[in-house]
Amino acid sequence: MSEEKQIEQEIGWYKVVFAVLSAIDISLFAWFVRNYKAEKPMLLFFCFFGIVVVTIGILVINKNVFELLDKLREL
Repeated sequence: MSEEKQIEQEIGWYKVVFAVLSAIDISLFAWFVRNYKAEKPMLLFFCFFGIVVVTIGILVINKNVFELLDKLREL
């Protein structure tokens, strides 16, 4: 498999993971907003922590995809 095809496959995989993490992030945020008055503070803390972790994951994937696109442009 050529390097170009391999990079395209990797970007395709990142797209799937990006979509899943985005859906999880939006769902966690929506749950947090709907329940911040009624739920226990510890549960809200863990939800907020999850939002932060998933958002960082999204940013890392985004950074990796742009690096791969730059590498693909060089080929």
